[in-house]
Amino acid sequence: MECMDAMSLPANQHCSIARTLGVLGQKWNLLLLREAFLGRTRFADFQRIGIPNATLGQRLNDLVCAGLLERVTYQQEGERSREEYVLTDAGRDVLPILAALSAWGDRHRPQETGQGVVYTADGERPVRLEFRGPDGEPVDQDAVSIIRGPAYYAALAAAAGRSPDRDGGAHPVS
Repeated sequence: MECMDAMSLPANQHCSIARTLGVLGQKWNLLLLREAFLGRTRFADFQRIGIPNATLGQRLNDLVCAGLLERVTYQQEGERSREEYVLTDAGRDVLPILAALSAWGDRHRPQETGQGVVYTADGERPVRLEFRGPDGEPVDQDAVSIIRGPAYYAALAAAAGRSPDRDGGAHPVS
């Protein structure tokens, strides 16, 4: 029986969630990014999460190749030069994803001892994620839906050899 590559299907190939999972879908990658946000930058610092060294090296390399971390050389006085891993702009943009995962975990998999991480503004004021409309007003989560975007319909039309404009296959995102 031949196995199909799920990423080759239009529903996945043109989906930003699927592309994101290609980078962030490994549990260690998310935990390493969490550690980077907590100020960890060195290989030895990242080892504290219990990841095997070979896996740690590969995951850090993957995050560098994906543009989420950057290798920066440093040298302490009297020691050889080493590399540390610093968040890039793309890496810093993962923060809302981590916050959403934390919020879900705190709600649906809570610990008796409380939250494992807390998100704050200025190190003091607790903050949370929320949906907002184009006018900046909060939108209740129950009012939010997910729909297919124009890239999906364009890919379907292209696969069928049609123009999305000609057959009405491209649907606007509302």
